[in-house]
Amino acid sequence: MSLSKRTLLFLSAEHFQACSWESGKLSDAHYFSNDSDGRENFSAYLQQHKEPALLLVDVIEEDFRHESVPHLIGSNKRALIERKFEQYYRNTLFRQAKLLHRQEDGRRDDEMLFSALTNPQRISPWLDTLLINGTPLIGIYSLPNISNPLLKDIESDHVLLLTWENHAGLRQTYFNNKRLHFSRLTPFNSSNVCSDVVVKETPRTQQYLKSLSLPPPGEILDVYIVCHADDKTTLESKLESTSDLHYHFLDIQAISDRFKSKDTYKDSDSTSLFLHLLASKPPVSHYATSEHTRYYILWQLRWILFGLAAVVALVGALWSSISFWQGSDYTTETAPLLSQAAQLNQQTEAIQRQFPITTIPAADMKAAVTSMRKFDSYYPVPEEVLVQITNVLSQYTKISPSKIEWKTSTADAAPSAYPAQIISFDGELLGFGNDYRSSLDYLERFQKALTEKGYVVTTQKPPLDISSQGSINGDFQSAVNKSSAFSLKLIWRHPE
Repeated sequence: MSLSKRTLLFLSAEHFQACSWESGKLSDAHYFSNDSDGRENFSAYLQQHKEPALLLVDVIEEDFRHESVPHLIGSNKRALIERKFEQYYRNTLFRQAKLLHRQEDGRRDDEMLFSALTNPQRISPWLDTLLINGTPLIGIYSLPNISNPLLKDIESDHVLLLTWENHAGLRQTYFNNKRLHFSRLTPFNSSNVCSDVVVKETPRTQQYLKSLSLPPPGEILDVYIVCHADDKTTLESKLESTSDLHYHFLDIQAISDRFKSKDTYKDSDSTSLFLHLLASKPPVSHYATSEHTRYYILWQLRWILFGLAAVVALVGALWSSISFWQGSDYTTETAPLLSQAAQLNQQTEAIQRQFPITTIPAADMKAAVTSMRKFDSYYPVPEEVLVQITNVLSQYTKISPSKIEWKTSTADAAPSAYPAQIISFDGELLGFGNDYRSSLDYLERFQKALTEKGYVVTTQKPPLDISSQGSINGDFQSAVNKSSAFSLKLIWRHPE
């Protein structure tokens, strides 16, 4: 199904028709009677036409009210519009409010046009058929509300637009500054002639507008009549412009061509012209409620999902192409490496063939290597044991080592699996004078630094016996440059 294809529905007083529109061309119309048989035939028609539909209504029971309201936004504006609906159009759901413009003076109120289809019983049976068949309805539009594009090249501020629909009547729509103000439909029977109805009804509409001071005194009302070239001659002979009323004629075929319609017009019936306008440029505002358009929303979501699926498939295809291209590059780059690896394997086999023949099993050689590695862990080299002590001594220059010796001990090994190294550290604390507290603190920091390097430090002999059994004496005058010997026990365990 083409996304540009539409089903167009047209409802007038006692007439209902449907046709298809695609790329500017309307199909032949199908007519349905306003009874159960007609709606059954319409349901069968919808089963063959699943594309989205637009409903155009041209009936007498459409009311327009022009009103100035305070400028509001958000929920306040929605509440005000809802109050106006309840005030004017309580008995119908087919209603809309359109902002015309905002006043430039005073409070700068909003000029609003409230309108509604006041006879919902005329349209509801056809909408029920659409809902039963799940037809995606885009919206419900009235003929006056879609007429504005016809004024695109008209400069006048006060325009009365006259159009002729064979199944509805003469539609007279008044625009003030190209904004819809009100519209009036005059039905007729098959015996009426277009020119006669125009001559009779136009002065009546002019008198009605004058009662509303439209256009204002001194302004000219321009009447534009959309008609066929054959009817133009007749109308020109019967209509005469006055000082405050000027007649103009718009050729229906020229208008149709301007809007890229592919239909040919044989008379002044503008029904096809308005259906084309609706299909090609449907306005945003319409009379349909969310209940009426829910299948169209679902239709839009389906196409959005189709679009996302197509994008995902395209991205997947691009990614696969890129991966294949990269794989080809990797294969090209790998070929020299594989060749080099084959050469290395050949060289390795050649070297292995040159090894002397030995009777020692490979398992025994492996066990010997493993044992040697364990032996190395049992007896580490002195550099590994003493390197951290050297680093700490370089930071504590008042510590002068006099003797360092070590031995292996299994008793102090835990939790390591290898024997521990017991290090006896004998040294002197230089400058051990009267400030015993500072000197002892210096030695304590030295021991703490060794602990941080992984040694377990125990004091074997302190530089000063401060226990309860010791005694302190000395010459305070000569004690400034004295040194005091001490002895530490350090335990170094093999790192796992």
